[in-house]
Amino acid sequence: MRISRTKGVIVRSVVIALLVLILQGCDNYFTNDYRDNSPTSGKLNVFYDEGLQLHVENQIYTFNALYHNAEVKGFCRTESQAVQGLYKDSCEAIVMARLLNDEEKKAFASKRYTPLYSHVASTGVALIVSCQSPLYRLTVAEVQQLLKHGEAADTLGVKQAYQVVFDANNSSVLHYTADSILKGTPATHWASMRDTRACIDFVTTHTNAVGFIDFAWLSDSDDSLYKANTTKLRFLAIGRNKSLYDPPHQSSFKLGTYPFTRHVYVIRKTGEFTLAKGFESFVAGPKGQLTFLKQGLLPAHQGERSIEMKVE
Repeated sequence: MRISRTKGVIVRSVVIALLVLILQGCDNYFTNDYRDNSPTSGKLNVFYDEGLQLHVENQIYTFNALYHNAEVKGFCRTESQAVQGLYKDSCEAIVMARLLNDEEKKAFASKRYTPLYSHVASTGVALIVSCQSPLYRLTVAEVQQLLKHGEAADTLGVKQAYQVVFDANNSSVLHYTADSILKGTPATHWASMRDTRACIDFVTTHTNAVGFIDFAWLSDSDDSLYKANTTKLRFLAIGRNKSLYDPPHQSSFKLGTYPFTRHVYVIRKTGEFTLAKGFESFVAGPKGQLTFLKQGLLPAHQGERSIEMKVE
């Protein structure tokens, strides 16, 4: 009897220990599950297009500062890499200046994913030149000729050869230029820099260069990069015809007068009660939209302002 009673005590002790471990494991499981699926807590990887780097990083910094239980990390990628990252679960949200194309939608559909998105801002493909350049404005047709043949005429009608340079190889700006502006394949005389900063540096030191970059890099007049180059380069004004030319800025995006305007989207494939949704809602909400406005992009949603006038 003593041996049997001892065995019973041992068995009960083992069972209790196992139950404690199971309950602890369940507790950890549900805690992590809650943290990973809260709109304001957990961890989130966001892939974004390099052209939007300054804006997305600022949005991430502000979100993390407001929500201390959230850890959002941003990763600079090309558009194709960002889409692949979302498809292969390397990230839960992406930010880029276009929506998924039909081929990409089919790929996600094959995995029973239907990515959701929010339009959060508007930017544009900007053409920059040195302040010493004779170019000031071009029509869309003249930009197409520049892309095809590497030459353009100044305001006096004098034609000159120009070096066409892009922010980076395989960038969204390069793809947009080829697909939507030129509507053809890239020409052999196009050159690509390692990134946008290198493209800006090249243009400021070469009067015969025309750089194609995302306007978002130089949209913020308070940013150090803008201040360092404001006397070295300028934006070309672009016109659909020869009657109206406009450089890229918030007003020309709003009025639709800048031909190379693009919309910025946050795209996710997670559910509604997730950190990806929380980040998307923040960027599309009042604080995120005000941040875009202050940094020189056109927010997708602008708050109404009421002005009360008293006439006596």
